[in-house]
Amino acid sequence: MSAFLRRLFRLSLLLLLVVAGVTIELLIFPLLDDTRRRRVIRRWSAALLAACGLRLRVQDRAAGAPSALAALAPGRMLVANHISWLDIFAINAVATSAFVAKAELRRWPVAGLLVALAGTVFIERARRHAVHRVIGHLRERIRAGFPVAVFPEATTSDGRMLLPFYGNLLEAAIEEETEIVPLALRYLDDHGNPSQAVAYVGDTSFVQSLWLVVGATGLVAEVHVLDPVATAGRNRHDLARELRALISARLGLPIEGTAPGTAAGFPAASR
Repeated sequence: MSAFLRRLFRLSLLLLLVVAGVTIELLIFPLLDDTRRRRVIRRWSAALLAACGLRLRVQDRAAGAPSALAALAPGRMLVANHISWLDIFAINAVATSAFVAKAELRRWPVAGLLVALAGTVFIERARRHAVHRVIGHLRERIRAGFPVAVFPEATTSDGRMLLPFYGNLLEAAIEEETEIVPLALRYLDDHGNPSQAVAYVGDTSFVQSLWLVVGATGLVAEVHVLDPVATAGRNRHDLARELRALISARLGLPIEGTAPGTAAGFPAASR
């Protein structure tokens, strides 16, 4: 299949998925409980990855867990490195979670709709005390038994290094004394190397990124599930450094910079 036909086919599938997602959200979701909604979102996210030409591969290192889903028990926080707008769907295909993203993303064509359908919570980062409101929201979701997911880098990298981890949003897990499950994300091309087609960095627009992704072949989205980390009594900055080191070691990536900063570290579905 030529690159043009491949893109046309995949974009058509993606459009059908978006239409189906909107229909389900408006007509079906009101009739379902949280458990069934999460199951629908998980399957829809997996279908979106497949439509974009990615094969999902889950590697579970959780001690004693029979599957990745067993490790991602309700009421935990998931912490992952951030490479692409696809990260949300890769994680949701494993365990449906509540994400936090910058409010500007919702106004983006296609991308805003896609991440909204995945259950993302949009936050106005410029508003004062926004971090505290986000932490409060995450604590509520944790107490309700709904997993929450954050990207402590607060921006995307090209997947060949880890940026500093901000510890602000980890406070939600610390205050609730819930475990954090580190997730190491990696996208490979058809040669088994980190895919630059997936990396959403620099001046690349969403449309350009989508065009690159749907035109690529042999892409694999890897989600490595690491052992849960206890949070009770922890310092958020020390915890951020530990999580960063664990993910770095699992992926064999260098760590850029030193200690994480103190600025508001909002997970975003893009840069």
